Amino acid sequence: MQQLQPVEMPRAVPSPLMLCDRLLTLAQDADRAGLAVTAEHLLQLAHTVFEEKCHRA
Repeated sequence: MQQLQPVEMPRAVPSPLMLCDRLLTLAQDADRAGLAVTAEHLLQLAHTVFEEKCHRA
């Protein structure tokens, strides 16, 4: 009996804009949950991702 080999799927790389949107959404959720420090870190990370994309373009 022949065994099937798993197929490796290529990983989808999110665009910087999608990543920033997700980080901002997480920051809003963290802020609503009372996690202000975490929200601030997520905002800084989103800003960093956006700035890196702007400088590369």
